[in-house]
Amino acid sequence: MGLKHSFRAARRKIDALDGNERTTLLAICRDIRHAQHALTQKAAPLLASCMGKCRGLCCRNILPADIVTEWDLLYILAMAPEIEDAMAVCLTREGFFPADCIFLENGTGPCLFPDTLRPERCIISFCRVEPCIEKEIGRVMSGFSRLIRFFMFRPLRRLQRWLLQLNPTGRCIHR
Repeated sequence: MGLKHSFRAARRKIDALDGNERTTLLAICRDIRHAQHALTQKAAPLLASCMGKCRGLCCRNILPADIVTEWDLLYILAMAPEIEDAMAVCLTREGFFPADCIFLENGTGPCLFPDTLRPERCIISFCRVEPCIEKEIGRVMSGFSRLIRFFMFRPLRRLQRWLLQLNPTGRCIHR
């Protein structure tokens, strides 16, 4: 369906949250951001090597929808709503065929997203497997998994709250 659809779906999910859910979402997203920051700090030499040798090859000749997911867009929109308009402009350039990432400023870079606010695959992908950052990569992946679970189980939590409103004591009612 493409990133435009994912972008709209992410926006709808955020807009449908109540106050407590927004607070929880922001806490999850802050954890992801902290994990991304720890990863970029520890992987700084690797990132420099990747950029020096490959010059952002991983951002070239791709299908952005294969790399950037609805969850990534949701995370970015929740943490940096000020770049929503710039993201929307980038999405107008989305095509059906592999091309350079649409989120590269001026089509060449740098990336529109701040260093610690990147899509999951962008932040955990390196030119080679590096065991020294496995823990940090795992923390980022765990954060995105928590984000997905938050939205998957949201209807059940809402049902539970609704049922508790019907029976505030929480005890079973037998007749």
